[in-house]
Amino acid sequence: MKYVIILLLSTSGIQEIKLKTNNLNCSELAMAWTDVNTLYYPMINGEPKLQGNYTPDGKLLLGWICQ
Repeated sequence: MKYVIILLLSTSGIQEIKLKTNNLNCSELAMAWTDVNTLYYPMINGEPKLQGNYTPDGKLLLGWICQ
């Protein structure tokens, strides 16, 4: 069974969300999850270093791993 593991960063550390791919393309599944569950911010409070995709509860998307 293949999985995509979404990596999120929060104040308490790195969180992993593990999803079964069900024979779908891993990268496409991760991108779809990102489109639905995060919003891109070019900067936060005027700080461009804080740019990225964030979940509604403030977790930063670090990336994903296909296994």
